[in-house]
Amino acid sequence: MGKIMIHSNAPWVPSGYGKQTGHLARTLAGLGHEVVISSFCGLTGSPIEYQGMTVLPSGQYEYGVDTLLHHINGWQPDAVITLMDNWKLGPIADQLLAQTTCRVAAWAPVDCAPLSKLDDQVLKHGGIKPIAMSVHGQRQLTEAGFVDVPYAPHVVNRQVFKPLPADNRQRYREAMGLADRFVIGICAANNDSTRKGFPEQFEAFRRFHLKYPDALLLVHSIPKAARGLDLERLALDLGMDPSSVRFTDTYAQVSGTFDDSFMADWFGVLDVLSSCSYAEAFGVPMVEAQACGTPVVATLGSAMTTIKGPGWSVASDPFFNYVHGAWWARPRIDSIVRRYANAHEQAASRRAPARVFTEQFDCQTTGEAHWKAIVEDLCS
Repeated sequence: MGKIMIHSNAPWVPSGYGKQTGHLARTLAGLGHEVVISSFCGLTGSPIEYQGMTVLPSGQYEYGVDTLLHHINGWQPDAVITLMDNWKLGPIADQLLAQTTCRVAAWAPVDCAPLSKLDDQVLKHGGIKPIAMSVHGQRQLTEAGFVDVPYAPHVVNRQVFKPLPADNRQRYREAMGLADRFVIGICAANNDSTRKGFPEQFEAFRRFHLKYPDALLLVHSIPKAARGLDLERLALDLGMDPSSVRFTDTYAQVSGTFDDSFMADWFGVLDVLSSCSYAEAFGVPMVEAQACGTPVVATLGSAMTTIKGPGWSVASDPFFNYVHGAWWARPRIDSIVRRYANAHEQAASRRAPARVFTEQFDCQTTGEAHWKAIVEDLCS
């Protein structure tokens, strides 16, 4: 068995990468490996012990570019697995290649087509072995010239994210004033002005609500984020009925109050999740929602094409991402409206198939199947 260092968010950070770090760390520990977590988000000041694993703190710069090499030299792992936007490692790519202590692999988020030029440069320049987290990612990495790219999807705890019993779901919806409403949810980070497609989805909902006044939009995102949009202003600017949209409390999100049990209940009361982004490397909320029996409306593009399961695909137009020198997919507003209408009629019949679809992402059964051979190869 080997010593594996994971470089990502701390496992208690309530984000997609934080959750996946926790799942991966427990999977590797269960396989008998010693796990050390190099956290660039969620811990500062000093290392701590967490669930039998050492978690190392971040430094002064984003993504641990000032600490990762020191963590490697100090802890001498057999392999490092990064889970992050790998192009952010550009400043230390040369040093990662030069160090001979361990092999470095990237559980690589790929949301462009073709592979982002920035990711391609860092992965090749740093001698980093990519591990695909989606079928889309595996295809783009292979077409970019990487050989024998292994696949290990993100996972979900289906013992927590599961359908609400029918009586509980009805009771929760009544308590939330949703009993006679068709409830659409959006669960997305509000970190920039474009990728998550908030304007397109808000405008689509505004149009949809004119025809279906029973519809309600629940938005689980920080409505006024430092690096994102003012979503409350966006709703007003688009002329959305203020009574038709609700935002999750900001403090509870930034303070980490909402745990997985809360989120499972939140997904469970929805009729459909709207995940019409420009690009997704995986899309953890889509799998969490479906594990709770809630089908998904998602853009036809990147990982969303397959992760949406038995839900509905939204037509898209090519959108060139100049930073990455590759293409995203801009969701078409009129197509989102049509898919919302489809869901209004058919969502109930797709709840059970959505749950079944997530069996392939169950952290209790699939983690070892994907990671055992990958880590043995890294440590060989």
